[in-house]
Amino acid sequence: MKITMLLKSHKLLIVLVAILAGIVAVHAAPAATKRGRSPLPLPMQHNENIPVKIDAAARERPLLFSQTVDLSSIDPKRGNVQWSRLVFDPERTVLRMDLFGRRGAGENQSGGILKITNLLHGSVQWLNAYTLKQWNFRSAFFNGDKLQVELLSNPVLPIPGTVSTVVSSVVVNHERGNVADPIVLPPPASICSTADPRKASTDARVARLFPLGCTAWIINDRTGCMLTAGHCMGVMDAADLVVQTNVPLSSVVTISGTKVGCTRHPPPQFQYPVDPASIQYNVTGGVKPDSFLGAEDWAYFGARHNPNTGLKIREAAGGQAFTLATVDDATGAIAAGQGIDAGAKLTVTGYGTVRDADRKQLEQVQQSASGPLVGFHDDAHVGHRADSEPGCSGSPMIVGDVAIGIHTHGGCQAGPKGVRIG
Repeated sequence: MKITMLLKSHKLLIVLVAILAGIVAVHAAPAATKRGRSPLPLPMQHNENIPVKIDAAARERPLLFSQTVDLSSIDPKRGNVQWSRLVFDPERTVLRMDLFGRRGAGENQSGGILKITNLLHGSVQWLNAYTLKQWNFRSAFFNGDKLQVELLSNPVLPIPGTVSTVVSSVVVNHERGNVADPIVLPPPASICSTADPRKASTDARVARLFPLGCTAWIINDRTGCMLTAGHCMGVMDAADLVVQTNVPLSSVVTISGTKVGCTRHPPPQFQYPVDPASIQYNVTGGVKPDSFLGAEDWAYFGARHNPNTGLKIREAAGGQAFTLATVDDATGAIAAGQGIDAGAKLTVTGYGTVRDADRKQLEQVQQSASGPLVGFHDDAHVGHRADSEPGCSGSPMIVGDVAIGIHTHGGCQAGPKGVRIG
């Protein structure tokens, strides 16, 4: 039985999963509210940040230069590089800016432009001074180990100093890829039978929060912001967080006789940097049934627009967003007449890890599972039996096509009915 956070329609009613609770009325993303720490280990990637040597002469060219970042040259002994990401020096990366504020998208962005090309697959990310800052001086995640950086500088615009681009480091996956079964009991796993019933899904409203290893989803507020679990925030620098959609299947490699699923990334046009200033979250209480009442585990945040397309994530999803369950203002409970009752079919859609060796290609790829809504522990907490795994933290809890909560915890408890508790 999973405990999950209920959400108030347009007011974001608090209803949580094992330590979930209140979500307050929010229609924008003001200054951040940051409290608490994650009580759980997360299926976070084991990243390694490798320094990159820069050619000083190339860096100082005023109009155009090209640099190839090849991991096989930087670290020849490193193996199994599945993905990479560039980190730019914010002090020494200077691009020409359009003083009139004209922006555009993709290669039509104004001012000087960085063109980052994946030499393995040919996918490209375009960034100018404005969008590079929004991306916190980091690139999108690219599959493979060889990237090309090109500076295309507009000579008509004034120079705010010496035009330059400095790649300070490249972040890659750990040599062993993704660590298998990263969460050790307790908390227990949430697949309580020998078979994993989750199925691959393609809900455009649900995204992967990377490299943290959580799930986030779009809601129908004015600004198209997102919800996730509170324990997914505050555990790493928010500037590193990227929301990803259209996530491809993971690579499967065998290491010491064990199959490992290594996450892969969508093209840059499907990646959106989290706005650190927008994050509001809270994590209080415990993870056991006698301690979750009154607890909170929620997060609300916004993502920047994509520099290649000029679209925000809800726009790219065709305007799709989750409608939140209506709440009775007088009682604070889910309003009657919505079909949100014990026994109703409840679905959890998220980017969880995979234990089955034959399904490792679905490691942190979107999957869905359904089960019965068990019941409400109070006005803010509900139990369910939809299967999940680590990485599903933050997933929407869906009845019909209405989101009633944020999934945060799961597990299996021995007993006459094999009840799952979160």
